[in-house]
Amino acid sequence: MPSRSFRRIAPGRLEVREGGGCMAVFGLPFFGAGLFMLLICAGVVRLQGGESAPWLIVPVLLFMGLVFTLVGGALVFGRSWTTLSSGDRTVVMQMGLLAPMSTKTYRVDDYNGVILEFIRGDSDSSDQYPVSLKARNGSNLRLFSSTQFAEARERANAVAGLFHFEIEDSSTGRQVRLSAAQADMSFQHHQRLEHQRDEMIVRPAAMHSDVSEANGIATIVIPATGAHPALYLFFLVPVAVPVLVFEPFFRFFRQSQTPDVVAWIFLGFLVLAFGVLPAHTALNAFLKSRRGRTTITASTAGVRIDERRVWKTRTLASLAADDIMDIDHPPDPFASSRETAAAIQARRPSMAPPPVGEGSERALRFLRRLSKSGGVVIKTRQGLTTFAEGLDDREIRYLHYVVRRALVR
Repeated sequence: MPSRSFRRIAPGRLEVREGGGCMAVFGLPFFGAGLFMLLICAGVVRLQGGESAPWLIVPVLLFMGLVFTLVGGALVFGRSWTTLSSGDRTVVMQMGLLAPMSTKTYRVDDYNGVILEFIRGDSDSSDQYPVSLKARNGSNLRLFSSTQFAEARERANAVAGLFHFEIEDSSTGRQVRLSAAQADMSFQHHQRLEHQRDEMIVRPAAMHSDVSEANGIATIVIPATGAHPALYLFFLVPVAVPVLVFEPFFRFFRQSQTPDVVAWIFLGFLVLAFGVLPAHTALNAFLKSRRGRTTITASTAGVRIDERRVWKTRTLASLAADDIMDIDHPPDPFASSRETAAAIQARRPSMAPPPVGEGSERALRFLRRLSKSGGVVIKTRQGLTTFAEGLDDREIRYLHYVVRRALVR
């Protein structure tokens, strides 16, 4: 039994089950360890030599046993059920150990939409795409969450279709409202059906990438970012280590009468680890900065992304137009600051002294150069594909416009 399942159990009824499966297997060691500690505290299990546990460690074992047993038991036996019904327009959430033990019922009429969001993970957790019902007043009702965008989007579409709600997709930072019917359409179909065209965006004066259009095909070539000189120094400094220590180590091995096989194995490992590998990494970084590039080809047939590395080219993605649901780019977090600064500058007399906040404006511009932009995000039925990360926001908006236009010519 999987740890999470999503299925239609009857006409107008969807069910989400969580628990069991891999989570139960993961929790078994914790549950077993907790029971073992509790048995030691109870005197059922004796330590080596048939002695009971010293009274000083009994409270510690008891506490750890309870924690391990509760956590492990929840993972092994814990289950949750979420049932969505369009007939009586309710959402029923149940929790329990192998069988429902608590039930909460929510009226769907208190909600007016489905929200698909994105929560960035950290070192201890993965990225999440939660799906919730949007409340008319108060808190939203989270239904489930997935680590895969395609899975979360498919389930959000199913819930929106069940209750005839609109979907608010903010998974890439920009909120897009779609009806349940529109959510199943490809981007190309939707644009042509609605006779929509994006507002023209002028090509920026300075661009890192090269854009060409011919015969309805747009080709974008993004050269690899050049490596900073300090990076080469970081990789090449270890090369000096074998040069400096090779002769002293060799003399030491001779004086200590170390077998030649052992001496040469040690010296060979030293040269490989501190000489060959760092030099190879530095050479690859240099060649990639000169020869590497990413090529995006967009047409009415779809989008293809190829990456040229040092020695060969590989296809990162080949996306058919029918599978592309949307093309987006995360909003520039410093855009509002720039607009505010421009408004202040427009109102300020030409001879007036600079405002107090101008230093903050320069700091924001500096931070914006350091921050890595999100790039252009292509949403497909299979997931998310991103390119042009790290480029200037004006250039990203232009590339976003070029790809969208190429798909719906």
